[in-house]
Amino acid sequence: MSDDEFEVDEEVRGVVSIIAEQLNHESNATSFADFIDEIEDSSDIRDLHTYLLDHPKAAVNLVGDLEEYFAHPKPDLKELKKGQGEFPDDTEPWWKIARADATKVHPETDSDNDGTNAIGLKEDSVDLIVTSPPYWKKRDYQDDDQLGQEETREEYIENLIDALEHWKVFLRPTGSLFLNIGDTYRNKSLQAIPGRFEAAAIDAGWTVRNEIRWAKDNGIPSSAQDRLVPRHEVIYHLVLDKDSYFYDLHGYSGLYGNGSNPGDVWRISHDRNTGGHLAPYPCDLVRRAATLACPPSICTKCGEPRRRQMKRGLTNLNTDRQQARRALEIYDEHDELTEDHIRAIQAVGISDAGKAEEFQVGAGENDEDVQRRAKEAKEILGGYFREFTFPKWTTVGWSTCDCDEPKLERGTIFDPFAGSGTTIQVANSLGYNGFGTDLDTSNFQQDQALSTYE
Repeated sequence: MSDDEFEVDEEVRGVVSIIAEQLNHESNATSFADFIDEIEDSSDIRDLHTYLLDHPKAAVNLVGDLEEYFAHPKPDLKELKKGQGEFPDDTEPWWKIARADATKVHPETDSDNDGTNAIGLKEDSVDLIVTSPPYWKKRDYQDDDQLGQEETREEYIENLIDALEHWKVFLRPTGSLFLNIGDTYRNKSLQAIPGRFEAAAIDAGWTVRNEIRWAKDNGIPSSAQDRLVPRHEVIYHLVLDKDSYFYDLHGYSGLYGNGSNPGDVWRISHDRNTGGHLAPYPCDLVRRAATLACPPSICTKCGEPRRRQMKRGLTNLNTDRQQARRALEIYDEHDELTEDHIRAIQAVGISDAGKAEEFQVGAGENDEDVQRRAKEAKEILGGYFREFTFPKWTTVGWSTCDCDEPKLERGTIFDPFAGSGTTIQVANSLGYNGFGTDLDTSNFQQDQALSTYE
């Protein structure tokens, strides 16, 4: 085939050329991630074209991976690790998987129980639980003690809430639970399982901080002709102490929201290489929960996590905004504008009257000098002065507890339904401790947890 016969749009040619550098006919890669792992000799566009024609699965996966990458870019592992915070220097992350019934687990030190379902976690030792219990009447794992095959939805919800009672023993007061749960069709009707669980959890004393919508672009196909294919599930963020739970919105927003609050819809496609387990959830789901709610460092003496300390900047604006870039240009062009002028703008706010008062520091009470500087700055900056009223916040350090000699350890993430070990793998890869239980530990992939995933 001549070059004239093989016409490719220039932008497409550029993308294909990048992929072609990672691929040749001998490659067994079936996804973009595989290509990165299988860097081989370079190939040209026609070789790649032939390969994709011969390997339709690779072609389909390439399309999905590229669409997701360009439509919903997310931070890579190196960025995530950097954004988590400061881990204790003298400790290393550990992991463990134990065979136990998630609905009956208890600490080994609990004298009121026998050794059955006792696990090596102490009371008040877990900072984050991330899990996805078996959905009601979906998959039968052929275990007499399994959750999910109850006769009625009410019995299923009751057993699930009872399980949470066992888990709360391990959870620190500053801890969180992120629970992924799906609905079920029976007699052609949804059974409202997530909503029923949410109501029952509230009745049991849990606080529901968020109902997160997990939007799936590559959900499981359906043959149904009289309804839409489900493309979302629910993730509940639950806490026991609504006033003291650890939450790093700044770190999360910087990684997933370009500095602003990204909202409660998570667009996450299923991981393509899922091993042999029937129902794994994606790594990014756990990464998001860990980034939001697991402290990198916590004092085991007093149980207080080290929290991010923030300071609002002066001229560190979001330069992704054209208005912010222009505001900085004007500021740099006028030497008479000082940082005191910017402080005055932030003190006064957008105006000193009306609903804008909520954005001000001491609205209506700024002294004459502050008012004068703010007026001078507004005359020079024009409408662009508004950009300086909401600069980015920056991290200036991490809090310390009141202990004379704090004993610091890494945050611990627990998954009562560990399955193939996705939660443990993610915990380990980010630098946290990981612990999991399951009735059947044969699905656990050892290589997922035995590496720190540099």
